[in-house]
Amino acid sequence: MRLATANASRWHGQPGHYEAWHLRLVDPHTAASAWIRHSFHVPAEAVPGESTAELWFVGRDPEGRTYARRQSFSLDQFQTGAGGFPLTLGPSSLDVASASGKVDEARWDLRWAPSGEPFGYGGGGRLRRAEIMVSQPTLRVSGTFAIGERELPVRSWPGHQLHAWGNRHAEASARVHCNAFANPEDFVEVVSRRYATLGRMAPVLSTGAVVAAGERHQLHGALRGLAARARISPNNYRFSIRGPFLRIDGEVHCALADLVGVAYRDPDGGRVHVYAADHAVIEVEVQRRGTRGWSRAARLSAGTCAFEYASRHPVPGVEMVL
Repeated sequence: MRLATANASRWHGQPGHYEAWHLRLVDPHTAASAWIRHSFHVPAEAVPGESTAELWFVGRDPEGRTYARRQSFSLDQFQTGAGGFPLTLGPSSLDVASASGKVDEARWDLRWAPSGEPFGYGGGGRLRRAEIMVSQPTLRVSGTFAIGERELPVRSWPGHQLHAWGNRHAEASARVHCNAFANPEDFVEVVSRRYATLGRMAPVLSTGAVVAAGERHQLHGALRGLAARARISPNNYRFSIRGPFLRIDGEVHCALADLVGVAYRDPDGGRVHVYAADHAVIEVEVQRRGTRGWSRAARLSAGTCAFEYASRHPVPGVEMVL
């Protein structure tokens, strides 16, 4: 898929729609990280309220102190190009190879070389409830970001750019992305989600991809997702995605103190609590089945990956910063 297609807006003026473009980056040597989110929200027809756009910045300094700010705008201030980019919202812009802007005392000026083939997966079948497209999975980001008077140099930090849209988030989910490996083209992207259908909880659906040593291993689609296994908690995520000739097994964990909480709104008036960590630990193994049985095709591990846990219920003891 072309990058312009991956980032193009899916909104055509209909009610009941959300859409967001994320940029996340992390310093592999300190606790510093940055998460920049441009989004808009259009309520469903039966839900009162105005359509709005928002700009978020959630960051940590090298010592791990969190700074989070949000600024709201009218929807007409949100502008996207034909291929999504350039995207502008108030004082902020996001393009194919750069991002700049500010929210309150936070500001950033970042750049990168576009890298990695987009990878995406849906979450609602014909209902199209939630879609995620990891448009640029293997970025190395440079530039600066600042919180108040403290400016931090960003030198080839691992990062990724993501585009998400739909009409309702999952009831519960976990997602991990990591590209902090020795080979800058390697990455892991796995998600597990659970939806409610006709008032009942559906089985967990899991999909994912691993790129290692130049080879792409991916499992997606409804049948693969149903055949997968996943155990999800706020600070631990185990997954096993299986196909007839390929399987991806892994585990992600972090401390509860590493999580920051934010809230996503649904167009139907619902709300989901999302908890994110940027220095989670991951171990993942890929196996392929040949004429002699199963054998290891790749194994990756790192201590700097982006992890998200989401639920309709808040996690006790973890602060909601936005």
